[in-house]
Amino acid sequence: MSAKSLTKLAPFTLLLGALLAAPGCGNEGEAGVANAKVGSSAESPKQSVVEPGDIIARVGDEVIRFSELNTMLNSSAMVGLSIPALGTPERNQVIITLLDKAISANLIYLDAKKQGTDRQAVYTTDMNKFENAVLEQMYKERVLIGKIPVSDEEIDDYYKSRITPETELNDDLRLAIESIIRKQKYTRLKENMRERLRAGTGITINEDVLSTSNDASRSPVDVVATVGDRRITWGDVDTVMRGADYRATLSSFYVDNEEERMQRLQAYIDSELMAAKAREAGMDKDPEFEKRTAEYRKTRLINVHRNGLFQRWTPSDDELRTYFMDHIDTISVPESRKVQMVVVKTREEAESIKARIDKGEITMFQAAQQYSLDPAAKQTLGEMGWVRHGTGFPELDDFTFNLDVDVVGGPVESPAGWHLVKVLDVIDAQFQNIEDEDTRKRTLRMFLKDKFNDYVVNLRKNDFKVVVYDDELTRQFQKEADYIAGLNKKAQQAGSVTEQRQKELDKWIGKPPPPQ
Repeated sequence: MSAKSLTKLAPFTLLLGALLAAPGCGNEGEAGVANAKVGSSAESPKQSVVEPGDIIARVGDEVIRFSELNTMLNSSAMVGLSIPALGTPERNQVIITLLDKAISANLIYLDAKKQGTDRQAVYTTDMNKFENAVLEQMYKERVLIGKIPVSDEEIDDYYKSRITPETELNDDLRLAIESIIRKQKYTRLKENMRERLRAGTGITINEDVLSTSNDASRSPVDVVATVGDRRITWGDVDTVMRGADYRATLSSFYVDNEEERMQRLQAYIDSELMAAKAREAGMDKDPEFEKRTAEYRKTRLINVHRNGLFQRWTPSDDELRTYFMDHIDTISVPESRKVQMVVVKTREEAESIKARIDKGEITMFQAAQQYSLDPAAKQTLGEMGWVRHGTGFPELDDFTFNLDVDVVGGPVESPAGWHLVKVLDVIDAQFQNIEDEDTRKRTLRMFLKDKFNDYVVNLRKNDFKVVVYDDELTRQFQKEADYIAGLNKKAQQAGSVTEQRQKELDKWIGKPPPPQ
């Protein structure tokens, strides 16, 4: 995703992405609120200190607000999380889980600043690109385009010259004409935007350096353009010039069209000029700039620091193998089979039913419905769903997992009775061989997740104070519940909007009104 695209995302959606991306920030095996009573960490017992606003936790000097968690939750559809209804216990539990993730993210953020990750080139370079993208957008909106006024005289002139006299100039038509005129002005402003942007700035382009003929010999420090006093090198535009399949091939493949290269370079120059002029105008000190970059700055630092930790923790081959053997029951996924069963009291009854099935007199579905001891069989027709190897009665389990698909087997005895078994489908066992590439990747993810969990626990215990204000959290939960209760009470009142809508719906579907 480009820096320009990121500037358009909701800030807390960005933070949510960082939280969910982190191994160890899932629901299992985490240290924090999700695994303990809210507010009962080792270093911070239950707190009743009154905090301003809706602050429900502090991590070092960072605060976490209830409204921020709600914003994250309401933005979570983009990452596949369900969003429980407001005021429900299910939603409260999700909020607590998000609070735990937010605490972990803030611990990593503070640790990143403590270790100087915010001074690393990978972070500063990326932040400069993002900030430039924001400044470019602000300069374009405020200076190069700005507000586009449309006067009443312009609307009247357009009406007289373009619209037939028989058409009434009402409010709707005036708005439509205003929109057309504003769009035309915007188009004209965009057409000469580059000319106005570059006025008074000397620009020289070294076409020989830009040319495809120099791809083999060109150096990253070769100057491809000069803009005023600034030199733009090939290293500056290297990423801009890469072709669409660069990431797929992992090789430095550049676009081979000279015209397209020139267009990309010109666009890069425009972006650099807009960002520079925005800084000259003090837009980088503007509250809007701070608002649009603050959350991304934090999120990006968390990601860079986390990735650095993962690189530091990358295990040797022997370490990974040892971890795999120690955690094979957690890593591996046993074979699963979709099973259908008929359970009866005696072996003789089971053999009689099987003989009828083999002759085609009845099906397994009919046998389960008519004869099975399982009280649910009349509805399920004997289908047990997917079962994993090792989860049932041992004698029945061994038999089922040695049976061919679509073959009616048995009878076999278990403490529940005598079974006829049919395997409808099979999912093979997975992640059982460390030599398999997918297994190695899964093992590595789990290894890093455990390391991350342990690291966050250590930060919370020894490096940064964590305080959870559970009284405020409870108050916010109750506030939501009271709000929903009030809406429900209002909806039940005579003449409410809900009642009117229900009547309209009943009328539409032809439902008779309730008796008076």
